[in-house]
Amino acid sequence: MEDLIVKVILALVLGGIMGLERQYNDKPAGYATNSIICVGATLFTILSLYMTQLGGDPGRIAAQIVSGVGFLGAGAILREGNKVSGLTTAAAVWLVAAIGMAIGFGQYLLASGTCAAVLLMQLGVRRTLGLVELLRRYDTIYLTCTPKWDIVEQICQEIENQNVQILKKEITKHDSHFVVAIVATFTGKEFQRITRKLLEMPEVYSLYK
Repeated sequence: MEDLIVKVILALVLGGIMGLERQYNDKPAGYATNSIICVGATLFTILSLYMTQLGGDPGRIAAQIVSGVGFLGAGAILREGNKVSGLTTAAAVWLVAAIGMAIGFGQYLLASGTCAAVLLMQLGVRRTLGLVELLRRYDTIYLTCTPKWDIVEQICQEIENQNVQILKKEITKHDSHFVVAIVATFTGKEFQRITRKLLEMPEVYSLYK
């Protein structure tokens, strides 16, 4: 019984730690969700071990944990335009279930080490993103504006005034406005300056990349 209590408590702790990182960065599936998933995976794994003692197949429950958590993770993935968000949260949910299964099988060091390694990686990625913002890279800016060709020229001129080279632009008409896709090379800071300048134009309705 004491061993079972240790497993449940450890699952709560490690799942909660993983969830706090997601919650701190204002992502879905935070502390409570990850704790519940980790404890649930641990309990299912413990049950699979009892099934072995009764002559059952422990792999059946483990397989259902993987597929069931995959379904939960898919709910965190969102698509908006050409952007996909929630992939890291979905992967974290999947990993938390794996940590819970490791705890259920008594692999405490493996579970704790995995949790620590992922948290260190996440913290490292956050710091690295600041350096990535300084790199110039190809990207596409999408914006909607008043359906006038001179407005499109003003937009392109404003972008080039920010020392950004436009490589390609594509213009389509949708309802009562133009949708302009501009391929250019710029840094993260240059994109922020472009966004501020263009959104100050009353003829520009929206902008994203």
